[in-house]
Amino acid sequence: MQIDIFIPPGLTAAQTVELGTLAEANGIRALYTYNYVADPDPFINLSLLAQQTRTLRMGPGAVSPFQMHPLLMANSLLTLNEISHGRADIVIGGGGAVMTAMGLRPLRKVRAVSKCVEFLRLAAQSQNEPLNFDGDLFTARDYQAHWVTQPPPRLLVGANGPQMIRMATRVADGIMTSDFTVPMVQELMHGLSRGRARRRREAGEFEVNNFFAWHLKSDRAESRAEARRYLVLRGILRPRYLLTFISQEDCDFVQAHMGAFWAAYNRHSDKIEGVPDRIVDQLIDNLALTGDLSDIDRILEHLHEFEATGLTAIALGLHDDPAEGIRQIGRYVVPEFTSR
Repeated sequence: MQIDIFIPPGLTAAQTVELGTLAEANGIRALYTYNYVADPDPFINLSLLAQQTRTLRMGPGAVSPFQMHPLLMANSLLTLNEISHGRADIVIGGGGAVMTAMGLRPLRKVRAVSKCVEFLRLAAQSQNEPLNFDGDLFTARDYQAHWVTQPPPRLLVGANGPQMIRMATRVADGIMTSDFTVPMVQELMHGLSRGRARRRREAGEFEVNNFFAWHLKSDRAESRAEARRYLVLRGILRPRYLLTFISQEDCDFVQAHMGAFWAAYNRHSDKIEGVPDRIVDQLIDNLALTGDLSDIDRILEHLHEFEATGLTAIALGLHDDPAEGIRQIGRYVVPEFTSR
């Protein structure tokens, strides 16, 4: 299982370069950046990082074809891929908060992402002949990236639902799920155990990656507090996530108190009013990796459970002290999964 990271949103180019060079020095395979509403441009930040690294893969996630036309996405992605000498990835999704901020109501998300992946793949091979792409959702005429010299970038699909996952197994180089628990990954891998998906996985042609939150700290209380602050983002606490480890009654309670979780996040507070610690602890223990250095064996065991499902990579999400998180991952996690 490969070890990747997501760095926090809103970082400057200098911070991205600093964390990226540290990640490479610690043996991490890939660094991903968020693509939030008012973040610095991820392609520009990563292009600067590419110039300071040699082996680290990198890419933005998730980018939607509704917010960025696939033609413009191709230009940015292929430029990053050239600067990085073939180390660019991208996670393509149907859209989320950025869509809301832009006042867009995207329709036919699965087909749009599929066509975006198709165009990006063709664009990376358009050196010698103009590409005309006449689709029902996107059009690009006379596209020819004659300047491309590197192997194509990797095209991953941000996929949590069954339709997006099925589509991705046909057209993409892999999928990246978000916050999936071990039972959810087990169910996912069972669905990928047949037909084309199985053949591509066994041939090493299809990656299955899962974003999962990392909160290891030198102080356990600080770790738990950080996990509580960001807890509402973990699968947005949807029932399909929670019912893999808590009762229906507790799940219903969480849904009825979602306002308290959002209030804690918006205040950057670890106080989740009106929700028993018993429930909060269950959520944290199953939706994130938390603890102090004495908990590292338990955390590694949790990661091995992911690996045992057949997961080929995990992208660990960093939060308030990303540099320390990178050092911890490099010290404890990378050797565990690369030395065997």
